[in-house]
Amino acid sequence: MSDAILVVGGTGTIGQTLVQSLRDHDLNYRVLVRQQANAETLEAAGVPTVVGALGDWSTIEPALANAQTIFLLTSPSPEMLEQHQGLIDRAVSAGVRKIVRLSAVPADAGSEMPMYDLHGRADDYLMQSEIDAVILRPHYFMQNIPQMHAASIEASGEFAQYLGATRIPMVDTRDIAAAAYECLTTDGFDNATHIITGPRAINFTDVAEALSKALGREIRYQSLSYEEQEAGFRAAGMPEWTYQTVLMLFRSWTETAEHAVSPDFEKITRRRPTDIEQFAADFAHAF
Repeated sequence: MSDAILVVGGTGTIGQTLVQSLRDHDLNYRVLVRQQANAETLEAAGVPTVVGALGDWSTIEPALANAQTIFLLTSPSPEMLEQHQGLIDRAVSAGVRKIVRLSAVPADAGSEMPMYDLHGRADDYLMQSEIDAVILRPHYFMQNIPQMHAASIEASGEFAQYLGATRIPMVDTRDIAAAAYECLTTDGFDNATHIITGPRAINFTDVAEALSKALGREIRYQSLSYEEQEAGFRAAGMPEWTYQTVLMLFRSWTETAEHAVSPDFEKITRRRPTDIEQFAADFAHAF
């Protein structure tokens, strides 16, 4: 497994798309999984794995053997900074050459939003390490739309969310994976932070119009208040640490009518990012 790519976070939405690209190009990679049963399932599907967990460092050191490049993505949690710093330290000791870390807009050390403070501090820690680093900061995922609203849209033709008419450059997670692939397999984007967005800033009314066209029926967007969205997150069982950060982010976004698009995706991949109309057409089956 010399010169392998170690994928941390290879079983989620972005990670699965990235792994498929690595498979399609017949590259040397392994996916870190926490449970032996998950490893056996993936291995049976032809995906090479190694069992280990961030924080259980006795399992991570063997996982780093012969790894030259790491893709680093974990679910947001209060333990994220400690976990990422621990992996970075061990990667330095193991002689890893580069880490591509998936961060988020608007990561910033010292932010009042805890999740984005941790992301910013982890980004800074990686950039200050002895390893070549790529930081990818994607904007709001288009895939959040079916995840959060598919049942409501299917049942009533409506969906509701707090963000009003604010326009943000939502991004398809398939594009995030494509940018990650390029940064893992080429060196022209090293030691820099890249903002990954869609091709234009849109609001949820634009989303409803794109879905209406793709589904052939009217889809309506209802704007929620801050308090209504908070109650919805709580009822859905989202951890308080997570939803309070998300609400703070949404509230900060509503202070600006339209948020900027970044050219970084096109620079990295040499193609235009996916627009909401294409996303709606591709995922019409989800609604």
